Amino acid sequence: MTELVWDEGMSVGIVAIDDDHKKLITILAQLMSAKHAALPNQDIEDIFLQLEHYTLLHFSREEALLEQISYKDIVAHKESHQQFIDKIPQLKTQWFANKQTENVVLEKSNHLNTDTEKVQDNIIDFLQKWLLNHILEDDLDYVSALHCNKDFLEYKDFKGSKNLLLRRFSKKLSSYISLRHRVFITTLLPVIAVFILSFFYLNNNYQRYQNMKIAQGLNIVIGQVNNIIHSLQSERGLSSGYASSNYQNFEDQLKKRRLFTDEKVSLFLRSLKHNAIKEAKGDISQYAVDVQKVLANLPHQRMQLDQQLVSFNQTYLSYTQLIGQLVAISERLIFLDIDSSYIKDISTINSLLLFKELMGQARAIGMDMIENSQGNVYENIEMTMLIGRQVNTLRAFSYLANQQQKLYCADFCSATFQKELIEKHYSAALSFNDAKERSSQWFNTMSAHIDEIKVISNLLIVDFNEKTLLETKRLENKYYVILFGLSLFLMTVIFFALVLNYSIISPIRKLTYALNDMSLGQNNLHFTNINGNDEISAMQRAYEKLRRKLLQGDVYKATVSEQQKEIKYRKSQQDHFQHLALTDALTGAVNRLHFNDVLDKEIVNVNHHGRPLSIMLLDIDHFKHINDNYGHGVGDEVLIMFYRTCRDAVRNSDVVARIGGEEFVIVMPDTTLTNAKVFAERLRKRIETLEVKVDEHDISLTVSIGVSQWHAEQFINAGTFIDHADKSLYLAKNGGRNRVVAS
Repeated sequence: MTELVWDEGMSVGIVAIDDDHKKLITILAQLMSAKHAALPNQDIEDIFLQLEHYTLLHFSREEALLEQISYKDIVAHKESHQQFIDKIPQLKTQWFANKQTENVVLEKSNHLNTDTEKVQDNIIDFLQKWLLNHILEDDLDYVSALHCNKDFLEYKDFKGSKNLLLRRFSKKLSSYISLRHRVFITTLLPVIAVFILSFFYLNNNYQRYQNMKIAQGLNIVIGQVNNIIHSLQSERGLSSGYASSNYQNFEDQLKKRRLFTDEKVSLFLRSLKHNAIKEAKGDISQYAVDVQKVLANLPHQRMQLDQQLVSFNQTYLSYTQLIGQLVAISERLIFLDIDSSYIKDISTINSLLLFKELMGQARAIGMDMIENSQGNVYENIEMTMLIGRQVNTLRAFSYLANQQQKLYCADFCSATFQKELIEKHYSAALSFNDAKERSSQWFNTMSAHIDEIKVISNLLIVDFNEKTLLETKRLENKYYVILFGLSLFLMTVIFFALVLNYSIISPIRKLTYALNDMSLGQNNLHFTNINGNDEISAMQRAYEKLRRKLLQGDVYKATVSEQQKEIKYRKSQQDHFQHLALTDALTGAVNRLHFNDVLDKEIVNVNHHGRPLSIMLLDIDHFKHINDNYGHGVGDEVLIMFYRTCRDAVRNSDVVARIGGEEFVIVMPDTTLTNAKVFAERLRKRIETLEVKVDEHDISLTVSIGVSQWHAEQFINAGTFIDHADKSLYLAKNGGRNRVVAS
């Protein structure tokens, strides 16, 4: 039995408890030495007293510690302590009882001496196993319990609740992606989702920003185009008056207005090239192209009027169509993807511009009515329709405009006021006697009114421009704030991903190192501070349990090693003697006794299963001559060589036995007589080629073989079966030897 020794892996981390354990191991070593040294009873009794004393001291120290930490299994711990304390006197009694019996009958029997040693060995073995279990199981359990609150049933429930599909996917994922990368992916997926949503949000915000920039740029351009339209409206009024007066009135004013219009157009085209809003350049360029296309017809219309080739109606329609095209171009702002409030503002401005255009048309038609001396403004159908359209346009303006816009417009945008105003101005113009004065009065009063409307429209355009500028700034700031927030979010996520990675990968890596060291036989690496309640802490606790079990196994291994060696030696001896009992000492072939057992079993199998069975009896020809001429040593070599040749030739299922001096037999299961004879002939030829060299002499061998197949109706037992084969062998001998006879 091997002595139990202290190992640092057995330490529980508390010095006083470790010292107690070392003292108890020392006492057990003394008890083992007392057994071998045959010490007096008094010395052995002192050892048991020390064991009892230090055990009580250790238990009291340990129980005090358990009470301090409020250990949940303290009751069971105390009960196990008491059971061992009660066991010590019983062990002492058994030790001395057998020793007294030994002294009484020592002279009579050695058997009793052996029993006494066995009892003492059992006592020491019990004490060693108890101490190992106490240290590696009980004591290390309560040390781990200081930090352990995880219950095994929770893990069991958690494990059972896992989905099969999820486990398969998890297994597949773990085979391709490392844990560290899986942690990063788990952290990164929500980030990607946030960034995708943010991308769409920012893209939408950017599109709104772009559209606001375009609206801002186009609004500036439309303000300039409004100036052109206003000048064209005045030009239309003068041209209508000029045509309706039979080309006599307003000629000078018309020329000045044309120059002013051309100047506005030129200024507009030059400003397009220097527009500061780059986002609107594409739309502005297209806008400029459309405006230039419309204005390309203006010189032709002027030329026809100057050459007196067109009437009032033609002049009026040409200018009205031209102005209408310019107004329609400006309405494209409402198709931009911007907030509805901005669309409403644009529609309000367009309504006011349309009203101004209708007022311009009324001015032009009124010029013709005054020249024709029509007494009432409603005598002209076109004027009546224009006034109706003005009323509808003002109602639309009133519906679309906000309070500030209505405040700008005041009474000018009142349908009733405008209707009365036109009637008032027309009546005032008719009060003059001179036709030219009447036309001038109507044109000037209406132009002044239209100019006031233009001022209002310019105010609305300026307000809209400021509003779009503020919204553009707001969207721009919002864009940068979101970008900053996303950057901050990304940095935070990366930081927490690194922390999470460290909190998972680092403990697992340490646990991997500990397991690798354990695989190399190093069991002294502890996880002393297991403070967490997560899965990694559970793995560390499981490692601690495994380490203790392995350490316990290592200690047990030393104890069992000698026993295993003894068992192995005895088994080898038993196998050796069994081999000697079943085989021929010279050749190694199966001997006669074992052959009889084998053949009996094969006959039983044949009778039960109906498979064929054949045997061959072999006798070396002239073997006595070899012994007489070359000696028994050469004869033995011939026998060995002969057996090895037969053994190499047969199947694994066949059995080669030596049943006499030079007689051998081969048992061949599942072999018919015909196949046995073929094999016997092949073996005979192989033996015939053998040669034994003795003093420059070559000794040739031949063999005679008798073959027989078992038939239950023919043979009574194995003896008659062998006799039948022996008769065949006899025939082979008498037939000249070196031959095979089968029957």
